[in-house]
Amino acid sequence: MPDPSVADHRRRVEQAITPLAPVELPLAQARGRVLAADVTAVLSVPPFDHSAMDGFAVRAADVAAVPVELPVAGVVAAGDPVTPLEAGTAIRIMTGAEVPPGADLVVPFEWTTGTDPVRVLQTAAAGRHIRREGEDVAAGEVALRAGSVVGAAQLGLLVSTGHASVLVHARPRVGIVSTGAELVNGSVPDSNSATLAAAAAGLDADVACFGPAPDDPDGFLVQLREAAAVSDLVVTTGGVSAGDHDVVKAALRDVPGFWFGPVAMKPGRPQGFGVLDVDGRQVPVLCLPGTPVAAYASFLLYGSRAVAALADPGRIEVRLARLAVPVQAGDRTVLLPGVYDENGHVVPLPGHAGHSQRLLATAEVLLVVPPREQEIPAGEAIEVLSL
Repeated sequence: MPDPSVADHRRRVEQAITPLAPVELPLAQARGRVLAADVTAVLSVPPFDHSAMDGFAVRAADVAAVPVELPVAGVVAAGDPVTPLEAGTAIRIMTGAEVPPGADLVVPFEWTTGTDPVRVLQTAAAGRHIRREGEDVAAGEVALRAGSVVGAAQLGLLVSTGHASVLVHARPRVGIVSTGAELVNGSVPDSNSATLAAAAAGLDADVACFGPAPDDPDGFLVQLREAAAVSDLVVTTGGVSAGDHDVVKAALRDVPGFWFGPVAMKPGRPQGFGVLDVDGRQVPVLCLPGTPVAAYASFLLYGSRAVAALADPGRIEVRLARLAVPVQAGDRTVLLPGVYDENGHVVPLPGHAGHSQRLLATAEVLLVVPPREQEIPAGEAIEVLSL
C-alpha cells in the first residue's frame, strides 16, 4: 500500500481541528490582530461639516462678485459651538471647526484682507474648502472588512467611527515539545524548539516551549500534558520513527485517534498526528520528525496550516511560484530550498537539501516539488513555502 500523500496528511490534520471562537478586545490590545467580522461605523467621518482651511465662512451668493466687503460676525475654532450665519456677513473660521448653518463656502485667508469688515478678493463655487459629514465614512457603512489586519491606520479609523473594542480572531497558543536524550543531556543543542517557536510566532501565535523531554514515555507524557493544558496545538519533534527510543510513538500509538506512519515526502517521511483529551478539551498534537530540516519543513507543510485553521480557516492559502529551471521530480513530494530570481521565479539551491541547516538558512522558500514521473519544466507553477 503506498504511503499517504502530503495532501492526505494535510486533510488528516485540518479535519481534526475546530476553529477557536473569536474574541472581543479593547482597541489598545487589538493592534496586529485580524478582524473576525465586518465593522460598521457608529459615527460618520467627518462627524459634521467642517472647514478644510483657515479662512472665512460665507454664503457663496454673497461673494459671487468680488471684490466685496462683509462684516465679521464672529470667530469659530475647532470644538466651538456655532450659530447660524446671517446673510451678508462672514464668520472667521479655523481648520477643523464646524461650518455654521447657512454657510456654504470657506474663503481662505489668503483670498481676503483678513480685516473686519473683511474684503474678499477671490471667490469659488459653493462647497469649496468644506469637508462634508460622512464624506469619508457614513454612519451605518462598513468601515473595515473581516480579514483586515488592525494596524495604526485601522485603529485610527475604528476610534473615529465610534468603536472602543473590536471582534478579532483568537491567537492560537502553540506548545513545542522537543524530545531526545541527546537534547536533555546537552550533547546536541535543541535547535528545533528555537526554530519552530520562531516559525509559530511568525504566524501570530502565542508560543511556549516545554522540552526537551527525555526518551521515557512516562516522562514525555508529563511534559506533553503540561503543554496541552495551556495550548490549542502541541507540536512535538523527534521520536516518531521505528527505533528503540522513539518515545513519542511509544507513548501515543495506543491512544485512540493517534496515527503514526510514513508520508510520501522527503525529507520528513515519519509523521504522526492525533487529538489529546485534556479535561474535556480536544487538543491536536502534531508529531514531527526530529531532524532539524525535516522538522522545520514538516511544520511549514502541516503546522502552519493547523495554526491558520485554529485562528481562521479562510487564512489557509497555497502560495505558487513559477520555476526558473526544470526540476527533477520523483515518486514522492520533495522539499527543496530555493531563492527567487530577478523575474520572481524560483530556483533550487544546489547542495544537500535534506539535512543542511546552513543551506536552509540561505534560502527564501522551500519548493514543494510534487511527485511526478517526468521532470517539471521551467515556467510551471508549483507550491512554495515562505521562509
